[in-house]
Amino acid sequence: MAKRLWLTILLAILIYGVGHMYLGLIKRGIIILVFGIVIAAAMPILIPLPYSWIVIIGYSLWQIWDAYNHYKKLNPRQPRMTR
Repeated sequence: MAKRLWLTILLAILIYGVGHMYLGLIKRGIIILVFGIVIAAAMPILIPLPYSWIVIIGYSLWQIWDAYNHYKKLNPRQPRMTR
């Protein structure tokens, strides 16, 4: 069954790892979800609040980018996002 890029990205934005799970990468998605929860909970404690957001946002952007790259690998003939 063909997966949709917009849905993959939307799920990755809403909840860590769910975009990966949608693509069938269940184990990877669960690992990303668990690490995301740990990072979101630990960073405000370990790093002062304005700076902890840099780590949290960086992790969020990375997992969205990773879901997009896995989508491209799994769907090589699908149109890619353009500017």
